[in-house]
Amino acid sequence: MDHQRIEELAGKLLAGTATEAEQQELHAWYDGMDTSGEIPAGREALRSRMLAQVQRRTRPARHIWRMAAAAAVFAAIGASGWFLLRQPRADSTPAITSVYGADALPGGDKATLTLADGTVIELDTAQNGALAAQGGAQVAKSAGMQLVYVDAAAPEGPPVFNTIATPKGGQYQVQLPDGSRVWLNAASSLRFPASFQGADRRVELRGEAYFDVKADAAHPFVVAMKDMEVTVLGTQFNASAYDREEQKTVLLKGAVRVEVPQGAAVLRPGQSAQWQEGSRLQVQEDPYAEDAAAWKDGMFIFTNEPLANIMTQLSRWYNIEAEYEHASLKGKIFTGQISRGEKLSEVLKMLEMTGTIHFRIENRTVTAIP
Repeated sequence: MDHQRIEELAGKLLAGTATEAEQQELHAWYDGMDTSGEIPAGREALRSRMLAQVQRRTRPARHIWRMAAAAAVFAAIGASGWFLLRQPRADSTPAITSVYGADALPGGDKATLTLADGTVIELDTAQNGALAAQGGAQVAKSAGMQLVYVDAAAPEGPPVFNTIATPKGGQYQVQLPDGSRVWLNAASSLRFPASFQGADRRVELRGEAYFDVKADAAHPFVVAMKDMEVTVLGTQFNASAYDREEQKTVLLKGAVRVEVPQGAAVLRPGQSAQWQEGSRLQVQEDPYAEDAAAWKDGMFIFTNEPLANIMTQLSRWYNIEAEYEHASLKGKIFTGQISRGEKLSEVLKMLEMTGTIHFRIENRTVTAIP
């Protein structure tokens, strides 16, 4: 397909006038293209329209280009540092490109549950149904790969604690005894009582989780992280507290109080609070607050994100290690989105379409190269 035809079809796609046959033509071109080649620059008007389409980011139905072909044209005509990625098509079977030499499958529903007596249950292989009785609660695994706690009786004695933990390449959901739901991201853990007692509902988080807290004004819900504590009554928010990384809370609904050693603040929906040891608590309006929880809906969404941060997230989800041929590559900025269901090679392939970065995979180590 010549470059004029590619631009013509991409323009129709953006205008919403591309026929099914024309969309299939773009798919066929993309699936057979050589990503190491270059498309000559040109058509500044088309580039501007594509950029405007990216920046619009409509709500609530987020606009995601389904066509990687459009992303390829966009990157090729001069949008250096930008990438726009597709969701996998039902008929798509991405090939592993030989230039990488290896590939990694995406993560999935994997976690362990550690009971109060130290018993460890592998949740991804455990049978659905009842798993244990803990502190007055019945613990079960549902058909939807979710751990469910049901307060069946008033507990006797002090509370007993359970811990759910995900490995690299794992995620899981848990419904706590009060009905609150938690989505746990990769390489994370949540410690919580099998039955909430006392004045508050306190849990301990390491890593990242999304919380949908059931309202109970008489018993505040408290998320304790390494150096940050979030107190809520009933709300939805994302909290992140990985080791050696900035601790962050993003509020989507309701209100929360965030407290760190150097201060405290109350967040409104659409605000985020960030804190790192040795710095002050930073509270700011976040126009892309909803993107903070995109991972629980099966998407990676990056907005003006340094490559180092992107590779950190990919490392946790694909269980790989990231290296850089030159340290300066860590600061390269990208914006884009892609399904977490894609193979690693597809993510790298699309990043490379910007023409600003390349990758090499050896065993389970991904090296970024100029």
